[in-house]
Amino acid sequence: MPTFSRLVAAVLFAVLGVGVSFLAMPYFEPVTRLDGLPLGAAAAGVIVGWYFTGPRFQRQTGDAIAIGMTSAVAQAVLTLFGFSAKLMIDRAFRSTYDTVMEAVVGVFDAALEYLVIVGQPDVVLAALIGGAVIGIITNWVSVRTR
Repeated sequence: MPTFSRLVAAVLFAVLGVGVSFLAMPYFEPVTRLDGLPLGAAAAGVIVGWYFTGPRFQRQTGDAIAIGMTSAVAQAVLTLFGFSAKLMIDRAFRSTYDTVMEAVVGVFDAALEYLVIVGQPDVVLAALIGGAVIGIITNWVSVRTR
């Protein structure tokens, strides 16, 4: 059921995803293609905000800051998985992998590579603090729009 808290969470996490992706871009090598990173992070933010964060506030289960920070981590994991899968597919079309299992392991290898690159303190703190603020805002909206 669409609610205003779901909409607010989806929009705010999309904005957070775009902001954190622009903050993380300088840490990648210059040859890395990152043209879809802000859009992918925004899509992950919409998914997490609509299906994870909004319903939690709708039922009023949990602390606002904890839900927001957990949602930020879920968004980061979803974004990392999406871009790791994209990198694996690009490598598979170049016949880098011999078997299907190598390709599946390649997703996790790429996720680890991206996690090391993006795991800078300023990027992590921006995501967690932004998630906490979004949790507080979404909780406020949820309480007032019942």
